[in-house]
Amino acid sequence: MSGVTCKGKTYMSRKYILLLIALCIVAGLAPLAWHWIAVGRYPAVTVREAHALLDAPESGALLVDVRPEKEFREMHIEGAVNWPLAKIGALESAGEVPERFLRRRLLLICGSGVRSAFAVRQLERLSIRNAANVRGGITAWIAGGGTTEGRSFCKLRAASGDVAGLPSRNMSRFEQYIAVITGMTMKSIYMLASLGLIVFLWRKKSPDLAALRWGLLFFLLGESFCAVNYAFYSDDSYLLEYLHSFGMLLSFGFGTYAFFEALDLRLVKYSDPDKRCAALGLCRRCIKHENVPCGLRRVFLLLIPAHIALAFIPLAAQPQMASYNVRIFGTFYNYSHHGLYQAFEIRYCPAVAIALFAASFLVLLLKKRDPVPLSKLLFAAGMGPFAFSLLRLALFSAYRGNLVWFIAWEEITEFMYIAGVAFVLWTFRTGLSEKPSGAAKAEVNA
Repeated sequence: MSGVTCKGKTYMSRKYILLLIALCIVAGLAPLAWHWIAVGRYPAVTVREAHALLDAPESGALLVDVRPEKEFREMHIEGAVNWPLAKIGALESAGEVPERFLRRRLLLICGSGVRSAFAVRQLERLSIRNAANVRGGITAWIAGGGTTEGRSFCKLRAASGDVAGLPSRNMSRFEQYIAVITGMTMKSIYMLASLGLIVFLWRKKSPDLAALRWGLLFFLLGESFCAVNYAFYSDDSYLLEYLHSFGMLLSFGFGTYAFFEALDLRLVKYSDPDKRCAALGLCRRCIKHENVPCGLRRVFLLLIPAHIALAFIPLAAQPQMASYNVRIFGTFYNYSHHGLYQAFEIRYCPAVAIALFAASFLVLLLKKRDPVPLSKLLFAAGMGPFAFSLLRLALFSAYRGNLVWFIAWEEITEFMYIAGVAFVLWTFRTGLSEKPSGAAKAEVNA
């Protein structure tokens, strides 16, 4: 990747590459670290293990729902008892634990397994060691219905008092075909196509094609983690799903940077001090030749705050529980969108995007020497979590009640993305094979 300023032959140094790598590492490790600190390091059991304990009278196991009383009344697992996290958090000593929870093996559960992990942490602080978090919460409990059907604790009680089986849905034959075609055939095609594009771009040295290559590589890695999660872990590995999402996020970011570089070096000529800027016809006077404000820079001083404002859209959204079981051509499958994933998509990603956009704006506004390269990099980095967050939010909001289309349209979008990249590379293959003016000195081996 590179950057060239308008005044003089100043190019992006390796410090920006190191900065981008550091941003990726910090942004990627932060959610994993938070998950381990908040959830992962406390005692936990899987849904299968919880059922085994509950079915064994000698274990003394008790299923405890730690959600607020209102949420518990609206819907809870039949047989579970309520002990809200707020009340657990208010305990000051083990002697304050209600009698019904003493000398019992407490299996704590909530919607997604986060609040119940906090409850386990609080009980451990009081030296109460007989509690464990049910991994994945009620979302995972519903998904476990395919292996525990007919056993106790496999029904839900509604606020009306009605008791029904775990949520399930009959898929039409068309929806089953859509699930198979998009999830297997279409995914295989675009993964192979992305690999072919990576090979084609491997020796390309121009900054835009190098950034595009890295974006496609992260995309392929992310989709590979997704495929492994489905094939070997029944979509139950949080780590693999996170790596899938993070690969998509990085692909958006590098793709944005590739677009900016191509637009600059091949069309606008903003960064090449020896070339006429394509916007000169609008500006009339150019910063390359006179001490005047740059029109393009002023436009971006408006666009960046606009993106900051748009990034608050997912922050204002509320997580929703979605989990139900289906049969796809006779094979059991659970459709769900876990609360942990939603927390990453509509809380963490937009917050990171806002921070990166703000940094890009401040660099462009305050940095006196060569602000464009660093500002451009930070903005592209922010576009990764920003675009990923809005895509997932839009699809989930539209298809929360029928998640086959949530997944199908994500696969179709990814297929169109790879097809679009291939089409552009083929259509402009002659021009793209030539090194853009001003890029020779800007190359950095990536």
